[in-house]
Amino acid sequence: MFVLRNCSLVPELTEGTDLKKADVMLENSRIKRILPCGSFAEGEYETLDLNGKTLLPGLIDAHVHLHMGKEYVGLMIKTACGRAFDCLKYAQYLLDIGITTVRDMGDDVNFPTVALRNAIREGVVKGPRLKTSGVTIIPYDNGFQADPDICAYTCGPVEMRKQVRYMFMNDVDLIKIYGTGSMMTQGSEPGIRILEEDEISEAVKIAARKGTYVACHCHGAEAIGVMARLGVRTIEHASFITDETCRYLDGRTDVGIVPTVGITADEVISRKNSEERERYEILREKIYASLKNAYRYNILMGWGTDFPLSVYEKYPYIEFKTRKEKLGYSNLDLLKQATINSARLLMMDQEIGTLKEGKLADLIVVDGDPIEDITVMYTRPDHVIKDGELIR
Repeated sequence: MFVLRNCSLVPELTEGTDLKKADVMLENSRIKRILPCGSFAEGEYETLDLNGKTLLPGLIDAHVHLHMGKEYVGLMIKTACGRAFDCLKYAQYLLDIGITTVRDMGDDVNFPTVALRNAIREGVVKGPRLKTSGVTIIPYDNGFQADPDICAYTCGPVEMRKQVRYMFMNDVDLIKIYGTGSMMTQGSEPGIRILEEDEISEAVKIAARKGTYVACHCHGAEAIGVMARLGVRTIEHASFITDETCRYLDGRTDVGIVPTVGITADEVISRKNSEERERYEILREKIYASLKNAYRYNILMGWGTDFPLSVYEKYPYIEFKTRKEKLGYSNLDLLKQATINSARLLMMDQEIGTLKEGKLADLIVVDGDPIEDITVMYTRPDHVIKDGELIR
């Protein structure tokens, strides 16, 4: 057993107690007890005194591509084994900065993130809790022929069924489909829907039979509405979400959005070529306006980044900064988006996302009160705990 002493808690992210200061006992991989400070005798257990620092649930990044652990021209220049080590490097970096759960949103054809997830579960390597979607299922469309090693091509509901079943045959946790064009794919228009309704419905049906769900890359307004109504659980990016769709999503817990706004920050787009930079500069104010409007509603909004590792290393908390400064989200809502909201979207809220006796002990310690000052979250946590183990 291990005791964290003198912890400051965020009430909205703590369940089963009204304590704002507490000692927290961890046993094996779980939170055993949350009790008033001083409840555990000195010398009885191994302890870490937080001296009033804030104990938070571990952060969740629900939109990562671990195969982007290294940037190079041509995704498969490296061998499959080499790519697996890139994924490991990226995952371990995320754990070190406090992201204890990662949802990989598009693997390559060798499924390295599935192998990594299993290795982490089995204790072969250390890493965050990992959910993987396998290879992204994409319709034949202009612009996507450039990256065949990260695309599972489909045309029609029968082929969609085949690709979804192939992903599950390779032991993925969820399904990722591509519903519109991409910001970064040449020849692709991000606002136009590229999947037909029968294809979307087929993916949703097969995933539901497996007890899981579909996530969809989706920028365009019309496409976002279609995805929500056809049973897609998480709409990735949701860049141009309309007021009509916001009203439809208001108060729902079976569907939500995962914005990725840090990629529009000046610091990030300055690294891109002139054509890509111009594209983002043209579109980002519209993106900000749409996501500000979405915030007016009770929409289940999660946390995603979509960065390559090199961007994460240089600007690790730019998503917090961008959502705060460009979208005006409250400090509490930012924390909820990065913890309990994302846990709910990932169907993991019974295990992670808040501090509660019996939940998994995935935790971080920050120096300060992030409800009062969100910049506390702009720096590396003092401590990271995953499965009850002090990572650092």
